[in-house]
Amino acid sequence: MVIKSAEYLISNVDWQKCPVADKPEYAFIGRSNVGKSSLINLLTSREKLAKTSGTPGKTQLINHFLINNRRR
Repeated sequence: MVIKSAEYLISNVDWQKCPVADKPEYAFIGRSNVGKSSLINLLTSREKLAKTSGTPGKTQLINHFLINNRRR
């Protein structure tokens, strides 16, 4: 899949407040400081779409992005 557009949608702490699953979704999960944000930035060719931190344990939110207006 060629990624032509990528945009940040929303962040939240409660999975029940996630957007309605009306599009296919992909999730990246893992321990702190393993490169989840770096992977998102690499796949979308956007250096600052997902915030990266050098300090472990800073990810406290569920972050949602819209890819090609068709996937999350």
